[in-house]
Amino acid sequence: MTVVPSGKDFIDIILSRTQRQTPTVVHKGYAISRLRQFYMRKVKYTQQNFHEKLSTIIDEFPRLDDIHPFYGDLLHVLYNKDHYKLALGQINTARNLIGKISKDYVKLLKYGDSLYRCKCLKVAALGRM
Repeated sequence: MTVVPSGKDFIDIILSRTQRQTPTVVHKGYAISRLRQFYMRKVKYTQQNFHEKLSTIIDEFPRLDDIHPFYGDLLHVLYNKDHYKLALGQINTARNLIGKISKDYVKLLKYGDSLYRCKCLKVAALGRM
């Protein structure tokens, strides 16, 4: 199992990866379709990164049904089983919500009518994620 970063570190990792892996410069002279593509790509890429990282966390933690009963009891003593299951369930829910947010904002970006509107939608999408 890898170490799970804190929330603030997790967000920094995702956003810095998005910044490094996607184009960063947009000019006022670009056609509106190119602007829409630019910002949709940013939102989709961020969502994919979140999905990958959260899926990795969920997959790396052992399922309680698959581990030896001794380790299950030890887990229950050290960290309540119910809290463990709840935490993994909340990560899964967060992953699904981020997917829905991304889908909604990509739809909105498809019909963005200006550079300013597209940029605002991108900022809102990343903020909600």
